[in-house]
Amino acid sequence: MRIVILATEASGDFLGSELIKAIRIKKKNVVIKGIGGPLMINSNFKSWVNMSKFNAIGIYEVLIRIFKFIELINFTEKKIREFQPDIIISIDSPSFNYRLLKKLSDLKRKKTKFYHYVAPTVWAWKSYRAKLFANLYNKLFVLFEFEKKYFVKHKLKTLVVGHQAFYNKKTVPKKKKTIIFLLGSRTSEIKNNIKEFSLLIEKSISSFSNFSFYILTFKNHLIFFREIKSKFKNIKIVTDTNLKQKIMSESFFAVAASGTVTLELAKYNTPMIVVYKTHFITKFIIKMLVKVKYACLINIYFDKLVIPEFLFNDFSYKKILPLFSDFLENKLKRNEQIKNLKVFSSKMLIKKKNPAELIVNSIL
Repeated sequence: MRIVILATEASGDFLGSELIKAIRIKKKNVVIKGIGGPLMINSNFKSWVNMSKFNAIGIYEVLIRIFKFIELINFTEKKIREFQPDIIISIDSPSFNYRLLKKLSDLKRKKTKFYHYVAPTVWAWKSYRAKLFANLYNKLFVLFEFEKKYFVKHKLKTLVVGHQAFYNKKTVPKKKKTIIFLLGSRTSEIKNNIKEFSLLIEKSISSFSNFSFYILTFKNHLIFFREIKSKFKNIKIVTDTNLKQKIMSESFFAVAASGTVTLELAKYNTPMIVVYKTHFITKFIIKMLVKVKYACLINIYFDKLVIPEFLFNDFSYKKILPLFSDFLENKLKRNEQIKNLKVFSSKMLIKKKNPAELIVNSIL
């Protein structure tokens, strides 16, 4: 059996690596290729493209790289046709994956099965994508129960599997006096966020000298932190995956760019503030089209501001720093958020089952 898995970002790399493990347990004689990162490659996976090439996020950021993305789509289409897979599993990244699989739709007529894992955010914007996905994919695997209704109405077989990050959750250790900063997983995110983060880090170190400070990032992004590392000797920059998980679990407080990492922090009951800055064109389009009130999935789930958000022009160290005391010194404020994080975490699995196994059992 030949399987293609397509994951173009760090969160997808994690989900893809767990899928590969589950596939190899279920099916011994299988060849898996496609696009993935270091976690998938470590699981005996052949990646045709270095995942770092997918380093843009946001409307403007993608538009100015449109020819590069077209080139990547065409190259990947060629590799898939040469490989002739029985199954294609695309993970998240709906703009790239939909366009690619649409070009390959003739393979579906020849019995190749198309599956997608992590639903496009049709509940936030671009609701028409639900029908497009229904016309293209054999089945969709979604993380949250509330997403299912948007797709089944278009007769797309949809299975709620929960979130892999919450499976086999270890006991949360005692919190240490540690503050962590997570600037995003893509190059464009870090470029947008780093200036304000640098100011926030500087003020945090001077205001809370009794805490340890970490930046959690990826090896290919170390170049962006040279100035911070040389300027602030008492901040550590960590890229090792296992060590990052350990630090997140032990940390007292986090400031994180909006994204999947907020779910990781929720898993460890780590109080946080969410921030995000993007190009002004992307910001303008988002404000016009997005239908939800919040950026953070935890806030969307509760439909209230559980996690403070500082987005676009509101992302300023002058606005954020006063809230540090709420989470470092105010036990009531801190425990209120932790209580909500625990409730959220308890809802993230389907009968405590492994999401990767649920998907593989459904597919194979």
